[in-house]
Amino acid sequence: MRIDNESERRLLRALVAEDDPGIRRLIAGMLELDGWEVREAVDGEDAIALAEDWQPDALVMDVMMPKVDGITATERIREQPGNDGCVVIVVSAEPAAEARARAIGSDDFVSKPFDPDDLSARTRAALRWRHDQAV
Repeated sequence: MRIDNESERRLLRALVAEDDPGIRRLIAGMLELDGWEVREAVDGEDAIALAEDWQPDALVMDVMMPKVDGITATERIREQPGNDGCVVIVVSAEPAAEARARAIGSDDFVSKPFDPDDLSARTRAALRWRHDQAV
């Protein structure tokens, strides 16, 4: 997927924050196959640091992670200059996470286990919706 406008031409950027390496690689690989440029974070602290310099277009954020949980990491990332419009897809096996994800204004919530094609479609749809709202 690409951004094409007068000032910028680049692949869309997705930051995958997930502490389980197998799930993280599954999500990252799926997004790469869809044409995203992907970076991976092993925990919330890592996600905050990566997002500050890289400014992703989308975050796929696990809720339960070491150091900084996904909800707090998302809040901190959205406070960073240039990251307030980032699309956020929260992924969690935690039953109460959906309500907390909605509280931070995530664009969608996906329960584990998930269908990779569904997650990919939801990420694209959230990005299209966000773009349509900005126009």
